Amino acid sequence: MVISTHHSRQMLRAILLLVTLMASASLGVAQQGARLRKIEVVGLRRIPPAQVIEASELKIGDTVNSAMLDAASTRLMQTGLFKKLTYRVRGTAGEVAVIFEVEEANRNLPVVFENFVWFTDDELHDAIRSDIPFFNGTAPESGDTTAKITQALQRLLNEKKIPGRVEMMPYTDLAKGKQEFLFTVKGAKIPVCALRFPGAEAVPEAELIKASASLLNSDYSRKDIAGFANYTLFPLYRRLGRLRAQFQEPTPALAEGVPNCSGGVIVSVPVDEGAVYTWATAEWSGNQSLSATELSATLGMKSGEIADGFRIDAGLKEVQKAYSRKGYVAVRTKEDFEFDAAQRVTYRIAVQEGRQYRMGNLIINGLAPDLSQELKQSWTLASGAVFDGSLVDDFRLNTLPKFIGTQMQRSLAFRSTAMTETRPDAQKLTVDVTITFKERPPTSP
Repeated sequence: MVISTHHSRQMLRAILLLVTLMASASLGVAQQGARLRKIEVVGLRRIPPAQVIEASELKIGDTVNSAMLDAASTRLMQTGLFKKLTYRVRGTAGEVAVIFEVEEANRNLPVVFENFVWFTDDELHDAIRSDIPFFNGTAPESGDTTAKITQALQRLLNEKKIPGRVEMMPYTDLAKGKQEFLFTVKGAKIPVCALRFPGAEAVPEAELIKASASLLNSDYSRKDIAGFANYTLFPLYRRLGRLRAQFQEPTPALAEGVPNCSGGVIVSVPVDEGAVYTWATAEWSGNQSLSATELSATLGMKSGEIADGFRIDAGLKEVQKAYSRKGYVAVRTKEDFEFDAAQRVTYRIAVQEGRQYRMGNLIINGLAPDLSQELKQSWTLASGAVFDGSLVDDFRLNTLPKFIGTQMQRSLAFRSTAMTETRPDAQKLTVDVTITFKERPPTSP
């Protein structure tokens, strides 16, 4: 297409006019200010535009200048919500729109209140929003938002005359597999006066309370109690085949008037006991040295029986031993589960066998040379042979006690105990077996 000289001049005038208007708007904002007509935010993926506008502290209808817009940009960057942020101005000298162009930070982390037993979560959120209007229960990984949350929570404590110092620390919740910001009141004495487990039936509440005796009179910690429930109490349900039992978040209530528990709390930990599951089957992958049939027989679980978590764990240890007998001392297993509508569980077990190891050296410490030689004659696994972990166990459980008993009969002065240790060498693919004798202290008369 051919553009005439006349049209070219018209286009040039239009471009110059647009540039002049934009420059005029920016110049007007920079010099005497302009009325803010509109705020736009470009580049958002997760954050609502209203949240950004509120955090900028700019108001439609206000008169703004470049210093105010720079300050708003700084505030937005300090929140940690963004990796990059620029702004531009559009409009006339008297009335402008501001366009923020942003790139959001990678992620926000959940905010967790560890021991703020005097307030509900809603009350804590309201206190934080008085300083951080955009607060939604999370905080950016960088920026000053966590510091502002700390200040807001500390002010709330001070207003209520509650002693203690608010601190924040990054926390990795292993049970949930995620990172969090954990806010804690340091210096507060909040003893656990009593425990309640609503929903407990299959495992009686009295049994759960008895198993949790170590928590009583300790300072309340939301994370400690949740962790205790998952790692100490949940196994009581696994033994019953209730593999999907779940403990909910602890809920503290001030124990006003409870004798000998001043300032303490009564903690409720609701439990959803779930269904009783039976064993369906085990599906194996990655195994080469042992067949799926051999591994399932070693695991020892039969279709239709209660999926007792303790028995399953014990069976997996037997699988490790079976591999160790063939020299695979670095074998690893990873379990995944599938639950069906008939309340059966299938275990999918991925095996990483690793390399096969051979016997290295038998090392005996703490014995006279003649006794060391005598003991070595009882060792049946030659150096260079495929390592067999079961022989080490048999030697430790049978041969060593007999040897020690014989030496004690020969000499009343022989008072030794023996410790056995295996030391795999991943480069040489060998296993050294070390037996260390130490003198047993004399028994009191």
